[in-house]
Amino acid sequence: MAKFVFGPVPSRRLGFSLGVDIIPKKYCNFDCIYCQIGKTANTEVTRQAFFEIDEVVGEVTEELRRAERTDFVTFSGSGEPTLNLNIGSMIHEIKQRVDTPVAVITNGSLFSLEEVRNDIAEADVVLPSLDAASEDIFRFINRPHSLIRVATVIEGLKRFRKDYRGPIWLEIMIIRGVNDDPDEVRKLKEIVTWLGVDKIHLNTVTRPPSEATAGRVENHDLEKIRTFFGDKCEVISSFKKRGVYGEKPKWAETILSVLERRSLTVNDIAKITGAPLSRIEEELRAMETEGRIEAHSVGGDIYYSVIR
Repeated sequence: MAKFVFGPVPSRRLGFSLGVDIIPKKYCNFDCIYCQIGKTANTEVTRQAFFEIDEVVGEVTEELRRAERTDFVTFSGSGEPTLNLNIGSMIHEIKQRVDTPVAVITNGSLFSLEEVRNDIAEADVVLPSLDAASEDIFRFINRPHSLIRVATVIEGLKRFRKDYRGPIWLEIMIIRGVNDDPDEVRKLKEIVTWLGVDKIHLNTVTRPPSEATAGRVENHDLEKIRTFFGDKCEVISSFKKRGVYGEKPKWAETILSVLERRSLTVNDIAKITGAPLSRIEEELRAMETEGRIEAHSVGGDIYYSVIR
């Protein structure tokens, strides 16, 4: 099983995305209530060089050679990727070796640091998040390290927009009864307009969250918020493409590597692998019997994740 790379997985925003995980599991400066990976084990703000650059880049280029299709190489995974001190060198080396565009999914919390803004400047697209405009709601949803304030995050995003020449797609996770209040939504719109991002992606809880307090917002309510935000805003829709079915050892290994980092439904797995639903269900039952994975029900859908 690959150490740093997972997928390609069907991303609702990036097509077939080859994930690159350069952070030890749940090493993050947030502990978001909606996180699908679970509670943060190490809430940190100190950047470190966790892994060898050549080892990560080599695994990425090898997997790209093997993959049937990849739309993006995406830095994301088990924690906040900009906590890795070497992310800039990794992005640079990957772009020197392959033509596949590079994306960075980040909570944007370290953009106040010039070194972080410089490190991800070569990425083809950056996808930060901002879930709150108010400090109390920010602390409730994202549960950040004690040194991080929402005003600093917002100012960092503004500085990054000024420096960065590529597209910025900002994600806002709407939590029922928390940041869907009209006053908070209005404040968020004012900030997002001021930031000048290229796209606004509205999302809500669809996978098993870290905390039961992270409630899902209904589609019609998301649509009202989308309309309020305007033409740059869209509600993230389901993934449409389908993978190419290969041999079991390959796709079974792929699924386990993805389940380490995110929960999937049977339909998600079908989109990744192209495998028949009956074949997937058979394999999932075997993995459950072996005690490797478990099922969770969210909003009427069944999600599978590894047993931690």
